[in-house]
Amino acid sequence: MTPAAAIAMIDRQLAAHGQTVTLQRMEGETVAQTATVPAFVRGFEPRELVNGITQDDAKVILSPTGLAGWDSGGEDPIVPTADNDMVIAGRVRRIIAAVGIRMADQVVRIECAVR
Repeated sequence: MTPAAAIAMIDRQLAAHGQTVTLQRMEGETVAQTATVPAFVRGFEPRELVNGITQDDAKVILSPTGLAGWDSGGEDPIVPTADNDMVIAGRVRRIIAAVGIRMADQVVRIECAVR
């Protein structure tokens, strides 16, 4: 599978089963940038409740599609950082961790933990 095929697959799944979220890059208390994208949002399973993760936290899966102009302010611009926020169903949640899943050095999926 190529990175493009992996991204196309996650895009199809998010279009069919996801919900819309808005990423917010904060500068102090001010929203400096936003990106509205589809995402898959779910709670953590009991076995995943480690390292400070609680039942009130959520796991969010994003595609890199739609984030080309996003600048998280971090090492990898399209991967949100812990000082970014995410609006899910009208509720502002703080990103506590995020990782870009890579295939052939290209981010094909982004997994975030939000609180």
